[in-house]
Amino acid sequence: MPQRVESSVVVNAPVNQVYSYWQNLENLPNFMTNVEEVRSTGPGMTHWVIKGPLGVKMEFDAQTTREEENSALAWNSLDGNVQTSGEVNFQELGPERTRIEVTMNYADPPGGRIGEVSSRMVANPQLMVDQDLQYFKEIMEGRATPEEIQQRASAANAQSGIAAFLASGTGLLVVGGAILLLLLLRGRGRKSGNKKSRIVFEF
Repeated sequence: MPQRVESSVVVNAPVNQVYSYWQNLENLPNFMTNVEEVRSTGPGMTHWVIKGPLGVKMEFDAQTTREEENSALAWNSLDGNVQTSGEVNFQELGPERTRIEVTMNYADPPGGRIGEVSSRMVANPQLMVDQDLQYFKEIMEGRATPEEIQQRASAANAQSGIAAFLASGTGLLVVGGAILLLLLLRGRGRKSGNKKSRIVFEF
């Protein structure tokens, strides 16, 4: 079913600096973990490449629908295999403080119900947006470079991928089968007296 995700963060940087960085949508892959590439294709038009469920790459074109200097940005996807829209509002809290409010809308994922289950299995949209805003904050405040954020995000994605597999039906079958095999071999070892069985699991 369609999802709406909202999040916010306060960045210790001037509003014009924060807005300018986000306005260049090609900067989004620097801090958005599921965005691989955004490139300009014309006035107000961009082409996006993102990481979809189970590592599948998805592409779509988007149009900027709102652009108010130091105040708001919004975009809608036009075609491709992803239907999404986003809006970012910028509020000046002081000379060096800016509040950012983000709203992301996701239509039904590709693959229907199966696609929805897969997308939830490998990613939590709310947690992902929250984390992306923290990454953005670190970059704007000079506490991390885009390269450091991307390396950190890659490591986090690898860990979440393993966790998702272990939590999935297939993962549970594999782990359960391994435990059952271990118990069977231990029981056989006890019956045979002096014979010992040794199992080594490597990940």
